[in-house]
Amino acid sequence: MINSRKLFDDSEAVHPILEEEKIKIEKIHGKLLLIGAEDDVLWDAAKYIRRMEEREHICKLEAVVYKYGTHFVFPESMLKMMLPIGSASFVKFAFQSARKHPKECLETRIDIDVRIRNAIEEWKKGEVGYGG
Repeated sequence: MINSRKLFDDSEAVHPILEEEKIKIEKIHGKLLLIGAEDDVLWDAAKYIRRMEEREHICKLEAVVYKYGTHFVFPESMLKMMLPIGSASFVKFAFQSARKHPKECLETRIDIDVRIRNAIEEWKKGEVGYGG
């Protein structure tokens, strides 16, 4: 998996991302929730989130970069729904950081659950507009 992240980093070094290839967050109306982890070994999610934060935008942007969470920065409830038995074991098996920092990774997934639920509640209450 480390080679995957290196592949992304090397490809950007050879071909820097052009403006037309970037996600146009300035065209997003409503809430934008960006979530990633520093220990993502598949690509540098933290760098890309920070890059999007710097863009001009009118959306209500909430960007969160966790120290630990692996590439699987899923809400805990979603992970348990996808893998009802052995979800924690699977994440530990798949990612070295989850083996080294299981408590922190679990706390990240639980916090993501809360953030997503809060965003949905805002939307349901009409506190954040969506659409054009």
